[in-house]
Amino acid sequence: MNERHVRVLHMVAEAYIATAHPVPSLRIAEQLDVSSATVRNDFGTLEEGGLLQQPHTSAGRIPTALGFRNYALSQLPPKRMPGRWRSNLKRQLSSAEGDELFALASKLAAEMSGYAVLIRLPDDQTLNILEIHLSLLSSRRLLAVVVLENGLVRQIGIDLDPAPSESVIDDAERNLRQLTLPVSEVPGALRAIADRTEPELSRTLRAVAEAWGGLQQPRQFRDGLSRLLAEPEGQDPRFVRLVVEQVEADTASAASWHDGLGIELDDSLARVTAAFSFGSGQGTLTLLGPARMRYPTAFTLAQELGDALSRGLLLRGKGAEDDAFAPAPWGGGEGGPFGPTLS
Repeated sequence: MNERHVRVLHMVAEAYIATAHPVPSLRIAEQLDVSSATVRNDFGTLEEGGLLQQPHTSAGRIPTALGFRNYALSQLPPKRMPGRWRSNLKRQLSSAEGDELFALASKLAAEMSGYAVLIRLPDDQTLNILEIHLSLLSSRRLLAVVVLENGLVRQIGIDLDPAPSESVIDDAERNLRQLTLPVSEVPGALRAIADRTEPELSRTLRAVAEAWGGLQQPRQFRDGLSRLLAEPEGQDPRFVRLVVEQVEADTASAASWHDGLGIELDDSLARVTAAFSFGSGQGTLTLLGPARMRYPTAFTLAQELGDALSRGLLLRGKGAEDDAFAPAPWGGGEGGPFGPTLS
């Protein structure tokens, strides 16, 4: 492609993103101050290259998945979020921690982008435990409340008939407080302690070890599905099916990564993903939208939230540098690419 072909492709992409209607050659010709015949020739070249397509006879053109990818990558690296929005995010998220943080982050990202948002966490097995509290639920059942790093809280129901006495529960808690280990190593450590202690305490610790596999682990947080399906593409059953498949998937999609952001798209659905640190593993935040996604918005939101989650600023509301949300100009002013969704 020559320079004008690239410009025509990007103009078609931006017009289609804004209107959801095929873009006629006359509209591009007026913007470029050239003849419609010239633009039709450009359209032909871009179609031959697999970058534009003509959905209907005599209709305008729309980008293909390859064309949208070309346009999307031209928007990288993303611009920084305006300072007033960064401050607003910090204000709203700084008081949340653990699972509440991820639920709130997905909600705010959906509201700010207008798309569906999925936050997926890796398995808890590599996270360190900070505290374990035992309480008596009934004469046959205990509850273990497990506090993990990053402020996550998990619960385990423990069947033990008869339940231990309060003094044994206190002794068990004293032993549990010694275990600053990854989640995966706790059962073995409990059994090792049980082997060298008195019978009633040993019975209690072994019961906790046996129940450890029942640790409740929310793996996915989602929001904004109704916003996404309200897009014009939501009338297409194939698009709806793709969205549902993505939301129900147990793992994140395989995306190609550019400048720290994962990008995956086909003719109807786009996914923009940012990774963030989670213990010794990684979580992902993904925006799901139509192929005509507002890529500048999606890239900026994904990167800002992913970076902030990785730094731990949003997890604790303190302990990170203030410049994680410092004001940064768009270059074009505070209006930026977010448009009315974020105003």
